[in-house]
Order: sequence, then C-alpha cells, then structure tokens
Amino acid sequence: MSKYEVSTLKKGLQILDLLKINRFLTLTEISDTLQLNKTTAFRLLHTLEDMDYIKKRDKYFELNDTKCLFANERKTSIDWTILHSPYRLGMSVGENVYIGTLDGTDLVMKQIIRPPFKEPFHQGIGNRSPSHHNALGKVILANLKPDEQKETFSQLTLTQATDQTFVDQELFFHHLEVVKKQGFAIDDEERFLGVRCIAAPVFRETRVIAAVAIAGPNERIKKSLLRGLTRKVIAGSKEITKEISS
Repeated sequence: MSKYEVSTLKKGLQILDLLKINRFLTLTEISDTLQLNKTTAFRLLHTLEDMDYIKKRDKYFELNDTKCLFANERKTSIDWTILHSPYRLGMSVGENVYIGTLDGTDLVMKQIIRPPFKEPFHQGIGNRSPSHHNALGKVILANLKPDEQKETFSQLTLTQATDQTFVDQELFFHHLEVVKKQGFAIDDEERFLGVRCIAAPVFRETRVIAAVAIAGPNERIKKSLLRGLTRKVIAGSKEITKEISS
C-alpha cells in the first residue's frame, strides 16, 4: 500500500468499478467479492447512495448513471448491452429479455438477457430474423414514420415460419395499425411453436429505434397473465427510452 493511499476512498471506488461490471449486486455479494465486512460495506454503500453515485432497488445496488463517473462513456451509437433497465425488466418478470433493431426488413438482436440476469447472452446477439415473424419486429414496423414504413413495406416479403405467421399482406397491415394504437405487440407462436412473446417500442425523441420484449413458453406466459406482463414490458420500454436519452 502506498503511503499516500486513502483506503476508504479506494474501497468506495472499487465498489463503483464492481457495479460497472456487474450492474446489480446485493450487500452480501459486494462484501464477499471485495472481502469487506458487512458493516464497512454497508457504510460505504450508504455514503455512495447518499451522494447519488449509486441507487438501491429492493435488495440490489446499481450505478446512478445520471451522476456516476461512468455516465460519460455513453456514446451516440447505443451499446444496448450496457443498459441497466432491461436487467430490471428481466428480474421483474423472470423471463428472457430481448432488444432488437430493424435493418432493412430484418430484425437484428442487440441484447439477450437470461436468468439470473447478470450478463448478456452473447451467443444470440447479432442473430437476424424476418421482422414480421416476431413481436419485436412487428412493433417497430408499426411505429415507423410513414415514409420509412412505406419504403420498408415495399421490400417486405411475408414468408411463413409457422401456421400462425402472417402471410396475408392486407391482414398484416391492419394488424400493425392495431399494434400501434395499443402500444405493444404479441406474437403467439408466429415464429416458434409453443413460444409467446410480448414487445413494446423504444424511442429516441419521437422516432422508434428499437423494441424490447420478453418471451417464454406458453405454459409460463399464459393468456391469463398477458395483461400484467404487458404492463411491465411497456413500463420497461419507457425506462429504456429514458435511459438512452439521459
């Protein structure tokens, strides 16, 4: 240890570094990882929270990006894997979380989070699928500006993945009008049999730039649960919109 080192400051900065990497940690996880006794860890966390460098949600601590030293690392080009909001959505619903963007007529996966919601599922990030096959793509298509929508639709071919996939163009366009009005999309086995998905749009200013969704087997995402889960997905999309705008 350097004679100029301030050990308490060092420990506080170590906590910030740890939360930068892990996003959400409990008091026990922080004290165990940094080999601090719980009393010291509690006092450090309380001080950082009091100064708005971190926030506490239930039993989890996370960085406060509006104040934290690492907030300036955000770039104009969005790194969807560093956002905190999708992790909160995953922990809230207990299902896989997906973020996708539109590239031409393809839906491109930008983030996938699976339980225990600690890190991205990198193997699936970058995967592509036809945008009309899933709720993510449908909710983005529904919220495009008229000129963007017209250009995209002129290139869109309604290929079939399952018996539930939209293949009738007129029916699909009517469906997208409903999706835009209600503010969310559901795909019920439209891409994969036995899988149900709920998605909501993510905006930057007034332009849709992505969508966030939860997906899981029908026996878990039951029709009787759709209303409550949809509310959580919409709330999650608003949190993401707010986070990328800060």
